[in-house]
Amino acid sequence: VPRETPQEREREQRRATLQGAMTAAAAFFSENLRGPQGGPARAYLDGRGLDAEAIRRFGLGFAPDSRDALKRALAAQFPEPLLIEGGLLRKAEDRPDCYDYFRNRIVFPIADRRGQIIAFGGRVMGDGQPKYLNSPDTPLFQKGRVLYAWALARAAAAKAPSAIVVEGYMDAIALHRAGFATAVAPLGTALTEVQIEELWRMAPEPILCFDGDAAGQRAAARALTRALPILKPGLSLRFAVLPAGEDPDSLLLRHGAEAMRGVLDRARP
Repeated sequence: VPRETPQEREREQRRATLQGAMTAAAAFFSENLRGPQGGPARAYLDGRGLDAEAIRRFGLGFAPDSRDALKRALAAQFPEPLLIEGGLLRKAEDRPDCYDYFRNRIVFPIADRRGQIIAFGGRVMGDGQPKYLNSPDTPLFQKGRVLYAWALARAAAAKAPSAIVVEGYMDAIALHRAGFATAVAPLGTALTEVQIEELWRMAPEPILCFDGDAAGQRAAARALTRALPILKPGLSLRFAVLPAGEDPDSLLLRHGAEAMRGVLDRARP
């Protein structure tokens, strides 16, 4: 058995500490969603059809509109450089201090394949930009190697091989709540070769379900371009196209699970 080097031990200890910071940050965001400051965020999620069970299951939270609320909450447990390394704080360009990376956003914890939180995605509730903001790449997290709702989908696929890829967090959550428990989403970028290989671990022909608009078709074309050179015997992809003007979330809300099942059943190889 190879012996662990001191450098490997140090790297694992560092990783464990970063992991602790992610877990503590998730608890902070969750607590803020339940608290007085989280009222508008709770109203937004309620308007999107998410109940308390969905919020609990997916660990949703709220980052308050403050420059240093998370920084102050975690200061006693974790040093500032570690929180910067983990993507929870960002160095200011015009000042010598740092500030919270996520502010005034709904927060979606992003977990690895084992279900350990390694990053976050934040969504604005109004018209701010960018609409979605993901954690930067860190020692724990490289967005081209991770899928949203990955651990939940892997557990479901172990019982019944299947994989459904949608474009966003809310779409993936909507599919899980409607009984499509192998739904995942990339993190704001086109599917990478690594993500496609991971999908093949779940099912031999994952279904890529994109919105019916021009942006959705461009996303499908990019995925196809990435996939063609790495196709293998017995491992391919299928493409499902939603009706114009619909995304999985809106289709499920308006027409129910049967309509979604019909879209998936019509997926083309």
